[in-house]
Amino acid sequence: MAASGLNASTYDREGRSHIAALADYAMHLMEQMKYINEHSFNNFQMKIGLNMGPVVAGVIGARKPQYDIWGNTVNVSSRMDSTGLPDRIQVRGGRGHLLGYS
Repeated sequence: MAASGLNASTYDREGRSHIAALADYAMHLMEQMKYINEHSFNNFQMKIGLNMGPVVAGVIGARKPQYDIWGNTVNVSSRMDSTGLPDRIQVRGGRGHLLGYS
C-alpha cells in the first residue's frame, strides 16, 4: 500500500502533482518487475489499483507502533488490486483525466 498527498506539504490541490507522482511510481514498479523477471528467469506478476479520496491516517499500536491509513478510499483501492488484471494499473473510473487520459 502506498499513499501520497497525505499532508499539506505534499498535497497539490490544483495541479494534482501527488497523483501524478503516485502513477509514475506505479509505472516504475511495473518496469522494475519486468526487469527482475527478464534477469532472474522468474515470472512475478503485480496488480495495482489507483484511487483518490479522503483517508484517515495515523499511528496505531502500543508495543509495535505502525503508521497506517483507513477509509473507503483505501478499501476501494484494495478491491481494485484484488480484481485487477496482472501486470496492469487500474485507475478508478473518472480519475484518468487527472493523469492526462480521457
